[in-house]
Amino acid sequence: MDAMEDMRQSQEQPAVEISTGALSLSWSASRTDSVSRRSDTISVASTQRTHATSLYPLQARAGTDDGELEPLDEEELEPGSFDLVAPAPDSETRYSLETRSKQLFSGEHLAIIFADPSLFSHFTSFMRTCRPAAVPLLDYYLDAVKALKAIRYSNALLKALPSLEDHDFSKQPTVLAANTALQEKADRSFDALVRDELPAFITHTWIQTASLSIRKRITGKLPLHLRQMSEGLAEVFCLTDPSRDDNPIVFASEEFYRTTQYGVNYAIGRNCRFLQGPKTSRSSVERLRKNLAAGNEHCEAILNYRRDGSPFMNLLMCAPLLDSRGVTRYMIGAQVDVSGLAKDCAGLESLRRLINKQSTAADAAHHDDHHAEVGEDDAFREMISMFNGQEIEAVRRHGGSMYQPPEGIQSNNNEEGISNWQKPRLIIHNESPDAEINPQHPPPSLGIYEHYVLVRPCSNLRILFASPSLRLPGILQTPFLSRIGGSDRVRDELAQAFRDTNVVTARVRWVSKHDREGRARWIHCTPLTGSNGAVGVWMVVIVDDDELDSGGFRASRVAPPIEPHGRRVGGGVAGDMFGLDGAPVESVIRTGG
Repeated sequence: MDAMEDMRQSQEQPAVEISTGALSLSWSASRTDSVSRRSDTISVASTQRTHATSLYPLQARAGTDDGELEPLDEEELEPGSFDLVAPAPDSETRYSLETRSKQLFSGEHLAIIFADPSLFSHFTSFMRTCRPAAVPLLDYYLDAVKALKAIRYSNALLKALPSLEDHDFSKQPTVLAANTALQEKADRSFDALVRDELPAFITHTWIQTASLSIRKRITGKLPLHLRQMSEGLAEVFCLTDPSRDDNPIVFASEEFYRTTQYGVNYAIGRNCRFLQGPKTSRSSVERLRKNLAAGNEHCEAILNYRRDGSPFMNLLMCAPLLDSRGVTRYMIGAQVDVSGLAKDCAGLESLRRLINKQSTAADAAHHDDHHAEVGEDDAFREMISMFNGQEIEAVRRHGGSMYQPPEGIQSNNNEEGISNWQKPRLIIHNESPDAEINPQHPPPSLGIYEHYVLVRPCSNLRILFASPSLRLPGILQTPFLSRIGGSDRVRDELAQAFRDTNVVTARVRWVSKHDREGRARWIHCTPLTGSNGAVGVWMVVIVDDDELDSGGFRASRVAPPIEPHGRRVGGGVAGDMFGLDGAPVESVIRTGG
């Protein structure tokens, strides 16, 4: 494919300059002095976990804004104008998702994160909590940068050595220290962080944001102004068969076909790589390939392309489907179009800062600042900014001992300095407050898809596969409707929706063998069809109903309508179920078909 060939060609990164206070960083395709410039922006700080608390439109309109194509009014016309519609924006100012994707996964972006203590805190917290195996690489890079800063400080001291009149040796030139091998190691470790850890951090951030929106979409709490931009959420799925050659798609949902613009006849029987394009990250593709081959759950934010060539940012979540013996039978892929998050820099203040930096002419004006000599004081401050807690404590206890007067001798001109020396110093630790979290049990990686089951179509309706959170002994091959508590009417209405192959959202009481009272939950059921148009399997996403489980609001609440393109929205039907205290609570079912 031409698109795949273009993707293999390396893209030269344009020079960009990032400044933070007195420190600055220059990044370009050239490796000359790259580590010293990158390291200027590193700050070690306490870390804390991030949580998504804001709602954003996940999707973004592709192409030109319709408002730009409306006929111009008479009062908008300039004298002598030949315009019929508003002039097209300049290519330099036109938004490009491909350009945004390049910025998003760039070394400049990670440098911005490293430059700010708060952003760096969030990043290191993520690393220590969710990516503990990669923490040694981060520590290696930080130590390498610290060593390079020490060399820089040493050179600053050497440059400051004066020439003494009575000592000829002091007038001889001094060779400055250099360690190109160390610079190369720091370069390569930084590149590895950009290639693997930055995308994982971005994916983790967007999973939290998307999960919040999808949860509110399913439970009917999404604000009205965001519903149009959340169309089809929790409905874009495909199922592949790794036992067949090239792991082809065997079933997919209608929203998958609509989102990608590839029809049933094209998508079924093909590997998902047809979604790749000229700017799709090769590293992302390789990570997906390795995890799928190993049968691992994996999430990736990746730039994909629709059939018309338009790009979209795809938050892709893949998971193996295991049978009762633990053998991988199929792979489920869930997609969320998060192009809107990329456009709005949602949850990524670092990306917003990078874009602001690149959009100003000040970057070019300050480009030569890096070639200015670094003074002794500046080099020292750069070096000590890398100190961790133990090193700060060692400086507090032993630093400056050569310049302190012997015990019992007071210095009149340094009396205040000595008294301050004895004061306790603030110790800044670089350990994450989440370090006690067991690295073997990281937070759920699939976000909103933490709980799901796959169910055979009517009239079987048996649970074939379940997410790890629901994969309890005895759940597979059991009737799905046996998990729905309450009255028979609720189960009957769900069964009818399955027979009609309608996308259905319902608030139910989810019961188990050990919990017959059950838990209040929402279920969102999407059919996946095969090459003949028949339903092959149902994907059922399960979301806890926090309001009912917490004993809060219990009144009936209408579930959100499901409004896929080209399908009629069916009416809602209601049954009843039993609440936490045994009192009947109205159950709401909404179908779309």
